[in-house]
Amino acid sequence: MDQIEFNSPGHPGVNALRTSINNQAKAAGVPPCALAAVVANETGGQNILQHGMPPGPGCGVGLCQITSGVDWTHMDQPTYQADGRAWALLDPSSNLYVAAKYYLAPTIFDLLDDREKHPAQYAEFSSDILFFVFAAYNAGTGTVISALRAGHNPDGYTTARYAERAMLFYNEFLTESHEHAK
Repeated sequence: MDQIEFNSPGHPGVNALRTSINNQAKAAGVPPCALAAVVANETGGQNILQHGMPPGPGCGVGLCQITSGVDWTHMDQPTYQADGRAWALLDPSSNLYVAAKYYLAPTIFDLLDDREKHPAQYAEFSSDILFFVFAAYNAGTGTVISALRAGHNPDGYTTARYAERAMLFYNEFLTESHEHAK
């Protein structure tokens, strides 16, 4: 996976977060352009609570719209509890780190391991593991694996072809980032 630093002036809302995206992705060991693709796909760089949802369980929080595992004890300050710490999800850097460290990184690991055991099931839909990681970010790792075992495209179980849209952002971000690294 390409670890180039994210830099995409063509997406000013996301690019404004460039330093934090790069720092948090590196800290979690995930490709910065993949984390940027999640931000672009989820909120376009807006640090918001999910539109149309009341604050509370099931409501996406922050740049990466984290929903699973959110502690809503203090409704105006949702957190994510991990490693003995409460991460403030409306803090942009914390939100990016939680998405990268606790969602993307383990999903990449799990799906690379699963693809090694079942390569044909993955090859039918994409050669890029991030396609499946993006689908899992939206629909869950178990859903992706179940879809693959059934011979179905896991993106069919996401919201509005989430993985396909995220891959478009990811590939665009890779191209722009390489161009600006020269």
